[in-house]
Amino acid sequence: MKYSLRKTPSHLHLTYKYGEANGGLLGRNLSLEVDGDVLTLEIDVSANLLARNKQSPWYLDAIGLASNFHKLKSLQCPDNLVRARLIRAWEGVASPRLRMRLVLSPRGAYLYEVSPHSLFMGGIQLDVQAFLEEESDTGALSSEASSLPEADPHRKHA
Repeated sequence: MKYSLRKTPSHLHLTYKYGEANGGLLGRNLSLEVDGDVLTLEIDVSANLLARNKQSPWYLDAIGLASNFHKLKSLQCPDNLVRARLIRAWEGVASPRLRMRLVLSPRGAYLYEVSPHSLFMGGIQLDVQAFLEEESDTGALSSEASSLPEADPHRKHA
């Protein structure tokens, strides 16, 4: 069964391993899918790629996620509504396991096994335990790049 946690944008703070730069994204359509004892939090971060200004922090952080998805260490969501709804669902399941899917269309959808931590000032932090490569869709970027024709530098534009 799938539950909507929040449809409007919520700020997300990403942290990467190995001292990589931290990123901030807007997540939309946060939903929770419950399948037995497995809870999957799905967050759509695709809208960050639609920025007109390709130098905006949202766009650059989305590109950073697309190239460093396997290095993600944690994600923080300071939204108390998401936290409250997630805790309520967590308490309703015996021995729950939590996974997180970040949807970054058309670049892919990345699935992680995570452990939640309630933050003192509100919100929730999800620490990545493992990247679930076999259940993630990471091939969209490589197939998208290979299907684009190379530009001819000598060609004149009308």
